[in-house]
Amino acid sequence: MELKNGARVYFMGIGGTGMASVAGLAQEAGLNVSGSDANMYPPMSTMLEELKIKVHTPYDPKNLDAAKPELVVVANALSRNHPELEALLKTQTPYTSFPKFLGDNILNKKKPIVVSGTHGKTTTTSILTFVLLELGWNPGYLIGGIPRDLPQSFSLGKGDLFAIEGDEYDTAFFDKNSKFLHYRPKYVILNNIEFDHADIFKDLAAIEKQFTDLLKLVPNKKNIIANVDDPGVEKLLAQLKLRDQVTRVATRGQASDAGVKLLKLDAPKVGEKYWRLHLQLDGGETTIIRTTLAGPHNASNICEVIACIQQVHKSGDAPDFPIQKIAAAIEKFQGVQRRLDKLSSVGDIEIFEDFAHHPTAVKAVIESMRALYPERRLLVAFEPKNATSRRSIFMKEFAKSLSLADKVFIGACAVDQRIPDDERMNTGEMARMIGGAAAAFDDNEALLNSLLATAKSQDTILFMSSGSFSGIQYRIGDRLSAQISTSP
Repeated sequence: MELKNGARVYFMGIGGTGMASVAGLAQEAGLNVSGSDANMYPPMSTMLEELKIKVHTPYDPKNLDAAKPELVVVANALSRNHPELEALLKTQTPYTSFPKFLGDNILNKKKPIVVSGTHGKTTTTSILTFVLLELGWNPGYLIGGIPRDLPQSFSLGKGDLFAIEGDEYDTAFFDKNSKFLHYRPKYVILNNIEFDHADIFKDLAAIEKQFTDLLKLVPNKKNIIANVDDPGVEKLLAQLKLRDQVTRVATRGQASDAGVKLLKLDAPKVGEKYWRLHLQLDGGETTIIRTTLAGPHNASNICEVIACIQQVHKSGDAPDFPIQKIAAAIEKFQGVQRRLDKLSSVGDIEIFEDFAHHPTAVKAVIESMRALYPERRLLVAFEPKNATSRRSIFMKEFAKSLSLADKVFIGACAVDQRIPDDERMNTGEMARMIGGAAAAFDDNEALLNSLLATAKSQDTILFMSSGSFSGIQYRIGDRLSAQISTSP
């Protein structure tokens, strides 16, 4: 349903990161926006206040009477038997999901670049957006995290290109297809494919089906930028007979026909901060990219961004492919909050956090920290927080990835009654799998106390969670400072 300028749109569940950002886009597009939620918290509450978007709290059927919406956008978090939602369903007011709303009212006027994959979507979309902005191409964008270099996580943009994070999670209670199927992709970056989201997908084949449907939406298959060194991506391309039709990115230097090939990756030397990517571009030209983003996984993200911009130019949607300006932009890019984010230094103890919540991501982040600080002891605190990590399905894989650290502190795992007992994560068992270097805690405060008792000079502490971790990662710095100041 495409709306006219000034139409009243109501976002039910506006407090979530995605919903609040889409509400901001809707207002920027000239629509009259309001919404509701149970409660509002920063940073989304602050953002909506600054945008002067009316928010009703708590949920109440009467909110709909006050807003008189012409269209209601329903958050994915809401399900049947929700009082305000049930009141909506008794009316004739049309409703939709935020992905479909985006497709019908924002992306239908743009040339979307959909960044997809199990891992790296937020960082890759952020790099792409920042580079396009630095090139002066004025893209629109929608990002699921908080990039350090951008004023906010969304913008309508004045240019034709629109960079958007393409989530494979389902759309709404009334639409169980992946969000990205509504995004009308002209270009797709396909980063990696693994099993994830065990709460909604039965197996890897179910996820592959969603990615298959996404790739079918791209008219020119050369506009699919694929990381062919990822086994899941290569498998899917082979199944679809697309291996020779897509733009291939090789991050381990294997594919001779790659549009961008990573020949070599140099970690920073002692006292330096930049990683160096030695790249071969389409046509054989070589270049060196410098970045503060750590690890091979970020090198892969950068390669895909460069290959994408190269293909956008080839397709006639960009005036040129200025690799030196692209390199300068990547060197300036400061990253995304909660992605290998340095929180503080206390004496010579370094404290970081990361959003990693899948075994592959956990492994990649730990390996990156090892490369950055090869001589330091690495203490890792991990909180099983999302719907997949609270299940036992990846327990062995998590144990294997976490065992790369010197000490492991496993945080409290909330009991989800929707998960059968025999399918729930057993953090004590996972600690036993890791061995004597690991301990599991039923309380995150107890974990913090143990971590404080363990930490010593020259340690690196890394917190990993997709949730809040009870805020202990933000409090440990002060506690360590007090501990050091009172020690003899």
